[in-house]
Amino acid sequence: MRRALAELNFSGVLALLRSAAGLTQQQMADLVPGWSKTKVARAESGERGTLYDIRELLAWADALCVPREALLPLVLGTPDAVYPPQDPREGDELDRRTFNGGMLALTAWPLLPDGFLSPGRIGRTHVDYLQTCADELWTRDWSVGGASLLRNGLRLFARAKAMLDESDYDERIGLDLLRATADLGNCTSFLAFDSGERSLARRLAQEAAMLADSGDDSELRAHVHATVAMQSTALARSSGQRGPAREALRSLRIAAQAAKHHPSPRLHALIDMRTATVSALLGDAATARASIAAAHRELDRGDHPTDRQALGFVRRSEIMGHEARVTALLGDPTRAAKLLERVLDTMELAPRNQVYYRAMLAEMRLAAGDTAEALEVGHRTLSDLENVGSMRALRTLQPLARRDAEFHDRYGTIASDLSTKVASLA
Repeated sequence: MRRALAELNFSGVLALLRSAAGLTQQQMADLVPGWSKTKVARAESGERGTLYDIRELLAWADALCVPREALLPLVLGTPDAVYPPQDPREGDELDRRTFNGGMLALTAWPLLPDGFLSPGRIGRTHVDYLQTCADELWTRDWSVGGASLLRNGLRLFARAKAMLDESDYDERIGLDLLRATADLGNCTSFLAFDSGERSLARRLAQEAAMLADSGDDSELRAHVHATVAMQSTALARSSGQRGPAREALRSLRIAAQAAKHHPSPRLHALIDMRTATVSALLGDAATARASIAAAHRELDRGDHPTDRQALGFVRRSEIMGHEARVTALLGDPTRAAKLLERVLDTMELAPRNQVYYRAMLAEMRLAAGDTAEALEVGHRTLSDLENVGSMRALRTLQPLARRDAEFHDRYGTIASDLSTKVASLA
């Protein structure tokens, strides 16, 4: 896409996006106000007067949720052109030597172009396109991490909410639009969580939960409340307070009730894994171990056609990773490290999860008293974080940064780089 923009190959730009989104020419026309199938065909044939008109290009980009900043290769004539990230707290600089969560505040950012108007009437194509975007965000996160995707997720979620609130649609389309919006909110919440923006993540997850509760989709509702539980568990671990952990259990009970009659093994395994972690955090070893065993049994049932694409990461390795966390919380970091080594030896981990579990391994090695091994694993993790934007994984390495000056400095550099990623369109 960047290369096509730099070469002013607008027919290629249009065809590339249409193909990636799985749209027909008619469906593309349905998304752009004032367009017809004939106009799409003319644009893809390279006819002048279509996207060569800057007003038409911007209208097309806005309708398809393409960030205007992504069009910069067109202006500068090079596919490597990137938008210079701006810190909304002008004049402030991130102190590379502090580890207290100096991420950027996102809530004041403009997410939609000035003068944005939702489509007057929403049809099936609009909903399907939003769901395609949500599915792509979920799967891309497994490869590149949340920091590279967060702002685009926020932009899409804002677009979907505006359509839900302001546009016209029939009852069936409205219900599906609500579900797609909830899924986008859930996904963007996880992206924020992985980016280290926990307050933003919780607000997004709570909003997604309110939408999902009205969406008449048991799997989506269960998935969203499992996300809320995950974030509450993380808050309980970082704060040392029991209240958020009990909040997580309440969310997991809602998730389990919603999923009670749903056939998806991955969904039930997800709920079991997260129940195991929070139970261990509360000192309930029996429930924690029983929940890990239940998660394994769920995957014994095999795949199911109803498994959501967003749950593709729920595999044996993921259960083993949760078992390692449970083992550490129950007081055995040495055994937890051995479990994580087995997890990392599997071939099924996505890049982002691999980085996160390697960071956990360094954490467990340090907790077990093997500082030298922890530093070796930690440095490898920092190298991985140059390509995978996960502040969650980086923060797992904070204890190491306090132990070693060289690691401390390198950690600070990566923290600054990840903060910049969150501020950019990546």
